[in-house]
Amino acid sequence: MSPSVRLRVLWERYVAPTRAERDPGFRAVLDSASVLGMRVAGLFGIVALLGVGVSAGVTSILGGDGMRGATVQITQALSEKLFVYAVATVFLVVARFRPGLVLSRALLALYVVAGAAILTSGDIARGDLEFLAAWLSLLLLFTVGTVPFQPVQTLALGLLITVIHTVTVALANDGATMIDVGEAVRRMSYLVLVTFLCTAMSAALYAGRQAQYRGTLRLSRLRDRLQVRGGQLEARSGELEAQQAELEASLARLEAAQAQLIQQEKMASLGQLTAGVAHELKNPLNFVNNFAQLLVELLDDFEDEVREDEARPVGEALAESADLLDDLRSNAVKIREHGRRADGIIRSMLAHSRSTPGPSRPAPVNSLLKEYVGLAYHGMRAEHSGFNVDLQTDLDPAVGEVEMVPEEMGRVFLNLLDNALQALRQRAATAGDGFEPTLTVTSRPWGEGGVRVRIADNGTGIPEEARERVFEPFFTTKPTGEGTGLGLSLAYEIVVHGHGGELSVETAEGEGTTFTVALPGPDRAPVGQPDASVAASEG
Repeated sequence: MSPSVRLRVLWERYVAPTRAERDPGFRAVLDSASVLGMRVAGLFGIVALLGVGVSAGVTSILGGDGMRGATVQITQALSEKLFVYAVATVFLVVARFRPGLVLSRALLALYVVAGAAILTSGDIARGDLEFLAAWLSLLLLFTVGTVPFQPVQTLALGLLITVIHTVTVALANDGATMIDVGEAVRRMSYLVLVTFLCTAMSAALYAGRQAQYRGTLRLSRLRDRLQVRGGQLEARSGELEAQQAELEASLARLEAAQAQLIQQEKMASLGQLTAGVAHELKNPLNFVNNFAQLLVELLDDFEDEVREDEARPVGEALAESADLLDDLRSNAVKIREHGRRADGIIRSMLAHSRSTPGPSRPAPVNSLLKEYVGLAYHGMRAEHSGFNVDLQTDLDPAVGEVEMVPEEMGRVFLNLLDNALQALRQRAATAGDGFEPTLTVTSRPWGEGGVRVRIADNGTGIPEEARERVFEPFFTTKPTGEGTGLGLSLAYEIVVHGHGGELSVETAEGEGTTFTVALPGPDRAPVGQPDASVAASEG
């Protein structure tokens, strides 16, 4: 290996910065530590100068030839040592120029090696090696706390000092009694131990600086990430606010669309109601027309009877026309009854079409059921004239008036009846001639003053996958365009939330469906299952 190659290898191994030191951030930390170390070394030199001055003063103060001779010798040896350290004051000047890490290491290493050579040669010249190893150890320890050497550099520097001491002492020892071999080995071992101690200290300090830098670097990166994240969160917050505004606008549009759909559902049920109303109004109007015609004929007969003998007293004429007067009164009463019937039907239709329901009040459940069963059936017949249903009503007379909003409950009953009739039509279309469509409506007392109404059909039933969703808004099993999916949802809302009752369904696909509406009594609290006597009467 050529000398140039060998020097390059030694440079890269012991002097050149490591990969970590080539990091600009870490390098800046080490450069700053190097400048601070040079200042510390300079201050140490000032202390050594003071020591030189003190030793000189001691020499001049102490008197006596014998004592003076010993003092001069001690002071001279001490002054030589302190002078070597006092040279370090020059590092104060060097620090002002802020030297880099490599230059600081080189200057301090040169200083230590030169100082070790001077101390060793001076003690050998005087023949006094008693404290030489201690002074060299102090010189090595001095390097550890100043410029941040790499551990391998500290080790190399300590071994070099040990070699200088050992070789110089060995060459100077010409067999005289200056120092024996055992003493030389012990001092060399001492210097080696101090070298390894300084290497460990240097490694700890170097690792501490590196860990501190890494921690600072991590904190800096974390701060940068937090800043970036903060910016992202601010941007995300803006996006969320925009999304929230968009969602609020969408919610407003959805609520408006839902209100429109609910109104459409009401109008759809109103159309069904109108068909039944037309049929129901036909009967009382026929009666009114017929009895009005009879009334006209009876009035003509009464006029003829009275004018037959104008000379008769009025009392006698009225007595003879008593039968005609009774018939007139009877026909007028019947006209009034059927007129009231027609008026009630019209008012029911108007109440059903209201966007806002009326107040809660006691209403006869059985009468309400009869009215809406008739309206639903005749409405279906008006639309499907060739379809017949076996209507079976079993309304318990013990059921009286129940606190409710009749217009709302009318919508519930009409919706359930319309669904049942539609299921019957669907099954009749596929079942054949042997199928007998049957719609059963029952009412029973429920708890204290409440009622339970069952509307059962033997139609198509509800598929298993749809049973858990029948009361969900906008869910429907009807073909597209034939339902909004709000009928049962509104019914559930009216019964459960509006009246504190219960709405449940029992169904078997292909066999039929039973909807049960339970309304509580005046206490407005659902009672639960009826007692045994009520259950037996229902069976």
